Amino acid sequence: MPLYPLLLAPIYKEKVWGGRGLEEFGRFLPGGSEAMIGESWELADLSVTNPAGGGGEAARSVIRNGPLSKRTFGDVIRDFGPVVTGTMKLSPDGSFPLLLKYLDARENLSVQVHPSEAYAAEHPDVHLKSEAWYVVATEPGAKIYRGLVAGVDRERFQVAARDGSVEALLRSEPVEPGQCIYLPSGTVHALGGGVLVAEVQTASDTTFR
Repeated sequence: MPLYPLLLAPIYKEKVWGGRGLEEFGRFLPGGSEAMIGESWELADLSVTNPAGGGGEAARSVIRNGPLSKRTFGDVIRDFGPVVTGTMKLSPDGSFPLLLKYLDARENLSVQVHPSEAYAAEHPDVHLKSEAWYVVATEPGAKIYRGLVAGVDRERFQVAARDGSVEALLRSEPVEPGQCIYLPSGTVHALGGGVLVAEVQTASDTTFR
């Protein structure tokens, strides 16, 4: 069977910080007006997710058009191989190496960081997770947080984490639609409220908050 353009069913995830911003781009979101949709996973091929973020179970995009309807994107990779992936190197378990999603932050997200190369080298059960954000829409005054201000050491950060003043130690940056922001694994970061981004990331759900 010749391959054809595939449409994937989004995987919606409710978050306390989420909103309904994707409706402005033609999406019909589940759950009614009270359901705060923080993430829409557009392409996922994860065998396991972080219990705190993805629910702990597998997350695999399902095809919703044509003869391959109801099969997962992972099934297509296994059946068609390089016809789909080209020269892209797959993850060690044979899954697709990228996760694509939308993030709709109605409120500030929690500060988070993904494993650095040094940490991952010492802990074989965790994986690197680099990300890139494309800013789709913003509200007035919108910003993101990326990295720490100069002079912050481990002790100072630990004190701030205990007393709730971490935000003062983060570098904030105003953002507007059309910007691209790269977040290599190991970078402390967070989305500010009023920002909707498309995110391309390493296919890992390892996150420290």
